This record gives sequence, structure tokens and C-alpha cells, in this order.
Amino acid sequence: MWQEVVSGLDSIAVQFDPARITPDEAIDLFRQQLQQPQAATVTQARPITIPVCYDKAFAPDRDWIAQKMGLSVEALLRWHSGQQFTVTMLGFMPGFAYLQCSEDVTEIGRLPKPRQKVVAGSIGIIGDQSCIYSFSSPGGWPIIGRTPDRLFDPDQDPPALLSANQLVSFQPISRAEFDTIAKEQPE
Repeated sequence: MWQEVVSGLDSIAVQFDPARITPDEAIDLFRQQLQQPQAATVTQARPITIPVCYDKAFAPDRDWIAQKMGLSVEALLRWHSGQQFTVTMLGFMPGFAYLQCSEDVTEIGRLPKPRQKVVAGSIGIIGDQSCIYSFSSPGGWPIIGRTPDRLFDPDQDPPALLSANQLVSFQPISRAEFDTIAKEQPE
């Protein structure tokens, strides 16, 4: 019946064919389905540790983030790499992951002026939410580091490295380790 179902952090969108069903019928059907949920087997991906380089060249906002959170830069990086995050959803672009940590964190907010280009693999943070850019694109998240891992590869099965509900932790690496891992990534 539904052509597409898209979940968000706190919402769900359903698309239907108006040639087959009216909007009122769609609403009634959707309400019925919500009242009679069907059991589904969800396979949870295994936890993953993602290497991240917090070098200033890859973390242009780390000083600003540390100041906003009332931490030294070193404490910020220890805190970020010590957290366990859950992928809440993928969106914005293929493989772009939204991550949530369970700790209550100072709200940082987005940058006052978005960047024209955020490099693929960049890790953003706005408070208890982080994200990982799967492709280079414009973006407004403050950047705390970068991973050399490729987050989306259409030639892989599955094409996205991360999936919803997956547990993610970050492993700090040096700039030299970043360069080595980056060279090993498929083109």
C-alpha cells in the first residue's frame, strides 16, 4: 500500500499513490496500522569502532567546541572518544549517520555560518548528537575530527558502513595513522 516509508528521529513519513487511495483513506489505514503493530525481526549490526583523527587540520572547530562545553581540548577529545554512540538514523545523503550519545551534553548548536564544503569523513557535534559526513558537501555542524573510513560505497553490500541502532565508538588515531588508513581505502 505504501510506496515509501521514511523514519526520522521523532517522526515517520509515508507516501501513497493518490490514484489508488484518497488522503482520508490513507490516514485511516495508517492509524489502523499504528494500533495493530506487527512483530518484526530486527537484526542489529555489530558494534563498530571508527578511527578518528582529532588533529587540528581535521578538527577546525575543536577549540570552539571545547570552550562551549567548558572543557580543555584534551578533555573534549578524551570525552568524545570515550562515549558510546547509537546510530539514530541515516539521512541527508547516502550513508550520512546521525549519532546519539546517552550522556547529557551541553547544547553547542550549529555554526553561525555553514561551510560551503565539509570533507567526507568529517565528524560533527552539536551536543549529545554527532554526525559523520559520508560525502563532501556543504554543512553547518561544528567539526571535531575526521575518519579515514569510507562511509558509503555503492559497490559494497550493504553500501553504507553504518546502520540504524548500531553502536559506535571512536578510536583516536594520529595524523600518520590517518594517512596510512586513507591510502588503504578503495577508490
